Amino acid sequence: MNIARLENKLLVVSEEVGVSAYDFNFDLHFACTHPYQIEGEEMCVLRVGAIDNYEREFDDKLALGLRPVNSPAEHALASELEGWYPLISDLTPRTQVFESLPMASAIEASFGWPIFLKGSRQTSKHNPDLSVIENGSHYERAAELYKADPILHWQKPVVREFVSLAPVGGHVPGKVRPSVEYRSFWWHGECVGWGRYWYQVAPYNCADAEAGLAIAREAAVRLRVPFLVVDFAKTLDGRWIVIECNDAQESGYVGVAPLGLWRQVLERIGA
Repeated sequence: MNIARLENKLLVVSEEVGVSAYDFNFDLHFACTHPYQIEGEEMCVLRVGAIDNYEREFDDKLALGLRPVNSPAEHALASELEGWYPLISDLTPRTQVFESLPMASAIEASFGWPIFLKGSRQTSKHNPDLSVIENGSHYERAAELYKADPILHWQKPVVREFVSLAPVGGHVPGKVRPSVEYRSFWWHGECVGWGRYWYQVAPYNCADAEAGLAIAREAAVRLRVPFLVVDFAKTLDGRWIVIECNDAQESGYVGVAPLGLWRQVLERIGA
């Protein structure tokens, strides 16, 4: 675990997780000190990958004098669909959360096929066989895969209205079709960085992407989570929607330049 104070302004607690879209070496890009003891209590940002038990992680850091930027309640609001969806239901596809995998008939009572299936926190790495479900028989197969999937099996199943997104060129093996989608990072309601979600394909631009960013900004205003990620996308019929929200501490940078992002954060902290 690396504890670094950036430019004498912000403590970042980081661990390398081996994912290029997430890892970032702060010591190479900023003037950093490494305190071995914290006097009193100081706010910090965690960059340690996915956190299994945030309340426990929060308490462990508090014992060291470190207070993660998002409280446990704010983390849950940002990370759990049941937290953020009610606040932005008009900005994102219609969604229903189930306590356990429902029967296909229960899905058909509220949704038409296809549907988008995910866990209450995330998809299984955008696996199309476990995401875009074409019909009832496909769902029965996907439900069995869901139960055995290491990412999904512990999450509440979520059924979302399937909305066709504007496609982009390129293909990412084992993933759903790339679309006009962006990731945005928000620090206390201000955008500190945004960029292409599908960084693995050729660069794509959209003339009205600022309209999408405005939708993401509205979501950030409503959620009021100190360090938040909002993913947004353009639909095939030209609308902008929110795809999902998350705790920015756990989120990969994807097509967002991390150096610029952290510079923006430091500027907002001030001297």
